[in-house]
Amino acid sequence: MEITMENQDKFNEIAYKKAQKRVKDIRTYYYMVLGYLAVGYFIVSRNYDGNIFNISRNYSVWMVILWGIFLLGYGIYLFTPYFRNWEERKTKELMEKYKQKN
Repeated sequence: MEITMENQDKFNEIAYKKAQKRVKDIRTYYYMVLGYLAVGYFIVSRNYDGNIFNISRNYSVWMVILWGIFLLGYGIYLFTPYFRNWEERKTKELMEKYKQKN
């Protein structure tokens, strides 16, 4: 396969768009963490009575804890290359299978 200027330009454009999307995802994650810290602090400070095991009264504390677990999971997905690149790996794998058949 020849690499022409058109192919190189398309490759550069695709790489730029991927990088742009990645930066947007990271920026969104940081905003989510800042929102979690601000809103979580406000919710916990208003509703916490000192006993975290009293679930019936401290539902808002548990909500903040679950929100934190979600953010942690999303952060692992976003910053761990294994989880982030599974689509690209699968696409390359299927392309190699297709090339071998032809």
